[in-house]
Amino acid sequence: MSGKTRAVIDRPYRLLLCLLCIFAAVPFFAQDVPPNMSLVPAGEFWMGRTHFFLVDAIGWYERDRQDDTPSHKITIDAFYMDKYEVTNEEYARFADATKRAKPWHWSGGKIPQGQERYPIYNVTWFDADAYCKSVGKRLPSEAEWEKAARGGLDRAKFPWGETALGMGGYEAAEAGTANKSGNQAHTNYPFGPTTVGSLAPNGYGLFDMAGNVWEWTNDWYERNYYSVSPTKNPTGPPTGAYKVMRGGSWADDDERNLMNSFRNYTDPDQKASSIGFRCAKSAPATR
Repeated sequence: MSGKTRAVIDRPYRLLLCLLCIFAAVPFFAQDVPPNMSLVPAGEFWMGRTHFFLVDAIGWYERDRQDDTPSHKITIDAFYMDKYEVTNEEYARFADATKRAKPWHWSGGKIPQGQERYPIYNVTWFDADAYCKSVGKRLPSEAEWEKAARGGLDRAKFPWGETALGMGGYEAAEAGTANKSGNQAHTNYPFGPTTVGSLAPNGYGLFDMAGNVWEWTNDWYERNYYSVSPTKNPTGPPTGAYKVMRGGSWADDDERNLMNSFRNYTDPDQKASSIGFRCAKSAPATR
């Protein structure tokens, strides 16, 4: 067989080998994203607040309101995040299967009529943690939550970018009378949360990362943690008294509470009509 003939025969096999090499270089997780979850890609991002308010400069803030500084660059491995906050109907199936107590405001243990797709609330951190584990997931770390909320818009104030919500803060004359957020977030509203996914998603396809309900994260709270945080996959301090919540809620009328960097915290046993959660899941490593 001549060398020319052998080259013609070998050509299809070389093409197949090239295709196999390309496939091997593609992350395995890109082929199989779990249902109703979005992939948050690995990479660096600036965690924390990169902008300053006038009250920072003149010292009107208490130290706790500066706990989202200093801004610092960290690296996060790829992970999946629920597209939506966990809903009443999803939590009801979990509670029925595990005999876990249902939220106290469910009359007779039944979801309020028409609220099946509302986010679950009046659940503790322990309830949220148990739910996520029951479906093979986990609560996101605080760093994962912030990277997911940013949707690829590094150092932006909000999940949708820099555009302010037009709310006047706690001193607003009409605070609590209407949703003045320009259809960016369900907030500053007097009647509670609304159906998940009612407004536009962010760049990662995640809904309600600002507003609707605060979301539990896995991390313990420490106000000075950003000064000592690891630069890769930080998971918060090993112990603490409070758990971190993120994202703001329907009840907030200060737009600062809905910023990507804003940190909130409460007792892990706390139940409130403004606190819910969503789950995360680690993505397989690339081949």
